[in-house]
Amino acid sequence: MDEQGQGQAEAGTAKDPGEQESLARDLAAELADIFAQYVRGDLDFAETSFATFDVLQDLHVVATGAYELVEDDDTSEDEDEDEDEDEADGKTAEPYSDETAAEQQEDLSGEPAR
Repeated sequence: MDEQGQGQAEAGTAKDPGEQESLARDLAAELADIFAQYVRGDLDFAETSFATFDVLQDLHVVATGAYELVEDDDTSEDEDEDEDEDEADGKTAEPYSDETAAEQQEDLSGEPAR
């Protein structure tokens, strides 16, 4: 028995190989997007490294069969509701800037930024 099959047997969660291959291809496309963002300068090396590691962790979960697919049909409706709530309370989503990040870090640490 290969390592993948052994991992699935231990977990007792045998999955459809076609489904796993499809998920792996989706993850490969996600990696391609991450790499393209890095080349365009949209992500720095650290962000690219972390995002790549996250995708590799997801790949391991898929390979071992330790996942459960859940349908998520409500995503667009939930986002619309959040926007409506922001408009109702007068708050709007602001882009996350370095200045905002520094202010939040100062608040959390109780020390001024260096």
